[in-house]
Parts: sequence; structure tokens; C-alpha cells
Amino acid sequence: MTSSTEHVETTEVVIAGGGPVGLTLAHELGSRGIGCVLLEPRPEPSLASPRCKQMNPRSMEIFRRLGIADAVRGNARLPFGWSDSAVFCTALTGHRLERFDGVFALSDVQRPDLAEPALWCAQNHVEEALRDTLTRRETVSARWGWTLTGVEQDATGVTATATDDAGRERVVRGRYLVGADGARSAVRRACGIPLTGRSHEIRNVQVIFDAPGLSARHRLGRAVQYWVVNPEVNGLMGMLTTDDLWWAIIINAREDADAAWYERAVHRMIGAEEPITVTATDPWTARMLVADRYRDGRCFLAGDAAHQNPPWGGFGANTGIGDAADLGWKLTAALRGWAGDDLLDSYETERRPIARRAIAEAERNMRVLTGELAVPGLDGDGPDGRALRAKTAELIRQAKTAEMYTLGFVLGTAYPGSPIVLPDDGPAPASTGTEYRPSGAPGNRLPHQWLSRNRSLQDELGPGFTLLEIAAPPAPEWEPAAATAGVPLTRYRLNRPDLHGLYAARYVLVRPDGYIAWRGEASPGDPRAVLDHARGQHG
Repeated sequence: MTSSTEHVETTEVVIAGGGPVGLTLAHELGSRGIGCVLLEPRPEPSLASPRCKQMNPRSMEIFRRLGIADAVRGNARLPFGWSDSAVFCTALTGHRLERFDGVFALSDVQRPDLAEPALWCAQNHVEEALRDTLTRRETVSARWGWTLTGVEQDATGVTATATDDAGRERVVRGRYLVGADGARSAVRRACGIPLTGRSHEIRNVQVIFDAPGLSARHRLGRAVQYWVVNPEVNGLMGMLTTDDLWWAIIINAREDADAAWYERAVHRMIGAEEPITVTATDPWTARMLVADRYRDGRCFLAGDAAHQNPPWGGFGANTGIGDAADLGWKLTAALRGWAGDDLLDSYETERRPIARRAIAEAERNMRVLTGELAVPGLDGDGPDGRALRAKTAELIRQAKTAEMYTLGFVLGTAYPGSPIVLPDDGPAPASTGTEYRPSGAPGNRLPHQWLSRNRSLQDELGPGFTLLEIAAPPAPEWEPAAATAGVPLTRYRLNRPDLHGLYAARYVLVRPDGYIAWRGEASPGDPRAVLDHARGQHG
């Protein structure tokens, strides 16, 4: 480490890692005026093998709040509304087994419960949009080509050492540091935080390939996923762009596979020897791992650095984006002096159980993959083949419906036991994995409402806490209480008596991340006590 302090760059938060999670956190902090320096080794987003392809409605809602949802949606290479279907088949040019429509909340038809539908978009294009819009954040500095090499912390801050793309040593000093630097996190290793869990025994490979004209030469219709069920090679595939750049995941791929084997495997999944050019192969194994701790002093973990999820259901990167939304406002509160003593610790208390639930959901989805469904004879054209396909279709519906319809998990995940949520005994509808039931109970995401065609209730939430007054007398006593606590507060009057039943309260206190901290039929006698609890000041 350099001994000359004149070469030390100072900031409030250092972010290690510029994938979707680190970039979202930089936007969160930058939108709140927090100074941060982002360190990312890759000069450009990786084009080789985009693992993440789905931004779920909660992630898109977060992007909307940050003012960047349109930019992310506009950078997708499959147009918004292109497809919201998934097809199971014996091969892309073979027999269709089953089709699911309306999957993953991808439809472009406006829904009352969503501010933003999901988006099917390769990770590199998501990152491009997040990078491009980061220039709007005056307090954020991105250091592309910088690799973190060391972390040292003391009572007042964290010193990060990095190497830039020219091999020079760089030093950045911040009040806090967040490791969003992936599965091999240097921050996690520096903090000595172990991972607990296991890895799946099956080796998978993602293959990226060009196949000019392929989309016009099959009869299965548009779909974001084609699940290929056959005894020889099985997995799933889909389009990355409208000009026939494709991806395929080969499940249980051979350890000694070479380029010729990959090409044969893709041809078998297509069902014909179509002209293809393989541009990338990416071996991977599903991992079910969670960090034992999310915090070490002034260092925090987020995204894959904190949890590693199997891809089945699309929870991985989206869980990390949720981490960024939670941690961003809490770091802001700490840096601006209105966080209670327990607020930063609540990040782990809230987000670690969510990661464990997401992994459990994905692991359940992983129990039945295409290999478990594949039996000889599925391609038969006679009565036996038709009967076997009908039986397999029923098995697919039983095994994979929950994986296709995840809105209950995505929007219904809550923090009812959080130490910064004030619970009550009012109505608390519980979502299932597949069915979202809006709930105004504390700890839940604020149920969405459209106020006009394009104006969402979420658009009216302030940068700090927001007090919704739902067809209720104004409660101006909250503002002096917030001022004495130093807490940013917005009051929003929602004169909609018809919504009283949905929120089961006339007053609802919403956190900066859009979750409900408290609700009541009447304004409390001591709003300061409610605000103190919600900001983690319990002493």
C-alpha cells in the first residue's frame, strides 16, 4: 500500500464490483447524493456469456424509482412485449409438449398490481444501460479497469487498494465499503467470511451461437425459453436478439466436451443440422451458498458475494438488486446522521433470510429438469408417441408451473420479523410462490396502485420515509417529529376511500425502499417513537 496520502482518493462509500448489483447500489447512493467510487475490473460489460436474462418486476420497479427503467428497457435486444411464453418440446423443430403463457410477469399489458412488468434482457445489455445512466449521478465516480487487491478497515473507515488497467496501484478511502464483487469476492475473503451450503453435482454449459434464420424455421412460436426434453441431449435455449443470436444451456454436459461435441449437442437440441457458429461456451455448476455474515465492521456483502443461487426461476441477480435497494438507503441514513444504532445491522437481518428462501425456491425447481422428464419414444408419431407426450405434458405442468409463475415470491416476500418494522395484528394476506396477494401489513412491499394511466403510487414516494394519508385527516404532527429526528419525510394525501380495505389502515408509513414500516387507523400519539423504531433507534 502506498504510504503517500496525497495519492489517496477519498469518498463516502467504495463499491467493489460493477455488475448489476454494484451498479444498482451506485445508482441508489448517487440518487441520494452520497459520494461513492465504484471499482470494476472489466472495461466493458462481458459479451461472452450473459447468465442473467430476466429482470423481475421488483427489480424493474427499483429501476423506475431510480429513473432508469426506460433506459434499461430500451437497451433490450428483444423488444418489450416480444414474448411472455415458455415452451417445452422434444427439439426446437420437434414436437411441442407443453406451453406456458404469461410467464415471469413479462406481458406488456398493464396490470393493476405492477408499476413495471418484468423484462427479458441479457445481463450485458442491462449493465450497458446502468453504466450509461450512471453519468447522471454527480457524486458517483466509476473506475473501469480497476481491480481490488486489498481491504483494510479501522474505526473511521475502509481503505481499498486496487490496480488499474495500466498496472498502477491506486488507493481509495471511504467511510464504508460494499463487496458486490461476485462469487469469488475479494471483499468476502478479506473479511474472512465463509460461505455455507453445497454445490450441485451436475455440470452444465451455456453455449452462445449465431443461427441465421433459425427463428423462422421452427413452428413453436415465440418464446423466451424453449425447454428441450429428449434422452440424448437436454436443456433449454432461447434467443438473445431478434437477429438470431441464441443461447442454450446443456444440462449434465460431458466433462471432456470439445467444440465438435458442443455443436452436435446444439444440433440435437434444434433437431436439425442448421448452420450455426458457436461464439462462446461457459461451464457452470449450480451452487446453493450463503455467507455466514453480511457485515464485517464497515464492510458489507451484496449479490453473489453474499449468496449464490441456482438459476432456476431467475432469482439470483434480482435478489442482489434487492440487496442494493435495502442497503442503499441504510448507508445513506448512516452517512447523513439519521440512522439509529441498529439500522445497519438490519441489512443482514432482512436480506439474508430472503437469500435463503430464494435458494430454496430455486432448489425445488431444480429437482425436476429436462433430464428427469426425458424418456425414449417422445418423438414417436403413432398413438404410443402421442400418449407418451400427453403424459409428459401433465408431468411438466405438475413440476414446472411454480417455476414459470413466481410473482407471489417476487412481490410477496416480506420482512415481518424485522427489528425495524412495527408489527400489528391487522389483516395480513399471505402470498404463495405463484400467487401474489397484496398486503398492507408492516414488512410488506407497499401494494401498487395506478393513480392515472402512467402515474404510479410508487412515483409519489419521497426519497426518505413517506406517510400516506389514505382518505384520512391530515397528520402534520409527523413533520416536526421527523425534523427533530433528522429523518427525511414526505406526506402524501391519497384521497381514495376505496383503498382503505387494501391497506387496512388510514395511515401508512413507507420506508425509502418501498416497504411498509408501520400502519394505523389513527395517527399515533408519538410519531417520533414510530420513526425511531423504523430508523433502528431502539435504545
